[in-house]
Amino acid sequence: MYSNSEDFTLPPHSNGEVEHARAIADGGRSLLDIRTQLVDSTGPLIRDSGLKFVYWPGCAEATVCYIAPGSRLERQLGRARPKSEEDAALLWQVANGRAGSRSRRYFVTNRLRYMWVLTFAQGRTDRREVMAEVGAFARRLRTLHGGAAFPYWYSPELHPGGHGWHVNFFISSRIEHADVEALWGQGFVWVTDFASSLRGPKGEPLRVTRSPREGLRRAAHYGCKYAQKDWSPEHVGRQSHRYEVAQGFSPVSESVWIEWAAEGEGIVGELVPSGEWNNVERWNSSDDPEWNRPHVETWRW
Repeated sequence: MYSNSEDFTLPPHSNGEVEHARAIADGGRSLLDIRTQLVDSTGPLIRDSGLKFVYWPGCAEATVCYIAPGSRLERQLGRARPKSEEDAALLWQVANGRAGSRSRRYFVTNRLRYMWVLTFAQGRTDRREVMAEVGAFARRLRTLHGGAAFPYWYSPELHPGGHGWHVNFFISSRIEHADVEALWGQGFVWVTDFASSLRGPKGEPLRVTRSPREGLRRAAHYGCKYAQKDWSPEHVGRQSHRYEVAQGFSPVSESVWIEWAAEGEGIVGELVPSGEWNNVERWNSSDDPEWNRPHVETWRW
């Protein structure tokens, strides 16, 4: 069973705002209204830099990151034309990291546990053509959902034997194999349930997960591994995407500015359900000697 962490509201955690925030909460407004709108009368009207705590209620995940003044890291370095190979490598690393974290939250929010491998009987080498065919398949798949939109995530993977691309397509509910095979119509298909399976799509052993949520994160990691690995100039054309998702199912986040990174740990302590604190996974960029970006801390449970 999933925990009820989705029901939590981010608590106030800054000096001088607690009682005011509680009063607003009693009136039915979000506590975050105070943290994001109330500013020092002598300060700027809109804060755009400093430490920000971000919480994704549907993902049981939170992070503290330092937001530099101005724009994103890519624009600070000059995204279109990196000034050096080091800048280009850093931007590549940042983009891959962002793809992985966004996908993980999308998977957990939408419970994407089933991965269908869609293959082509006739090898496909044009990645854009492959993505277009899978997009058409996703639209056909809506017929099994009464025509309603549903969450999905997909990305192509290069076959190691040189047969071209096949596709990893993730959804939240089990569908009959014959239905998927008929709607795909391009080649063989098979499915892996990452929330319960003891083996991966290629027969590799998988450890038992502590919770369905852990299985969802494992599914996201598997999908993103290939979305990142096969993302290079010789494989992907201009203006292409690492992966595609169904629109309208993005995770919802709540954020608040904090003064010290340690405040994040205190807020997480109030968000984690009773009995789950021992399962919290932490990561702190200060512990990574090779980290060369603004400070980041993450918690997942």
